[in-house]
Amino acid sequence: MKARPLFDTGIRPIVDDYLAKLSEEKRDYGDYWSASSAGYCMRKVIMERLQIPYTSTVPRVQRVFSAGDVFHEWLQRITKGAGVSIAQELELVDDERMIKGHVDDLVLINDHLILYDYKSAHSRSFHYAKDRPMSYYHKMQVGTYMYMLRSAVINTPRLLIGGETLKEARVLKISKDDLCMMEHQLLWTPALEKEITRYWDTLNRYWKSRKLPKCTCKEHEGGFMASAKYNPYFYEGKPCSLAWYRLKLEERQ
Repeated sequence: MKARPLFDTGIRPIVDDYLAKLSEEKRDYGDYWSASSAGYCMRKVIMERLQIPYTSTVPRVQRVFSAGDVFHEWLQRITKGAGVSIAQELELVDDERMIKGHVDDLVLINDHLILYDYKSAHSRSFHYAKDRPMSYYHKMQVGTYMYMLRSAVINTPRLLIGGETLKEARVLKISKDDLCMMEHQLLWTPALEKEITRYWDTLNRYWKSRKLPKCTCKEHEGGFMASAKYNPYFYEGKPCSLAWYRLKLEERQ
């Protein structure tokens, strides 16, 4: 009888099973969109809100996401300990465009307010992006957080300010392999506001009309979201597969 591989008899399958169950307990925003979905293919976002099951799950991906949370918490402890963080995991709600989300960190440095979003990455992708601009998806996500915060009043134990004071956001990326750091800056502009609101308005129109838009996963960042590796609805050679969507709807009937 062939012996089972060593990694199948110890803690590794326990870790994977635990993280798989944890991933099923996703934040449920009900009738609201998740702000972190900003910029992604609208077909994919709508399918997720409809709770269409993914075609497959990869245990290693769940480990990557979970490890990323460790770096988030580490950076948040540091900014809080250094006395510059005024709000962390701040919940934001936009009832007009039906968006909810949480901000990683809001810091005040020399009376200058900056929204921070923390990202972790493998050193290969980290150093590849070193001299490149902020990714489209990151821009849309932090741009959405800025849009939501600028229409709010921020009340913290340290200060009470109008959200329009916020004019800058940054994505801080950390390499999980060697702990290198880099930052990308995003400044608030009328053009950014137009791009952000157009995305959410268009998404809401599709939702209200009960129509699925075309898949746009190939249109940004070299189209990596259209690949089987990154697209959770890749089926029969197509990303955000309509065949998969119809199959899962039929199973519900």
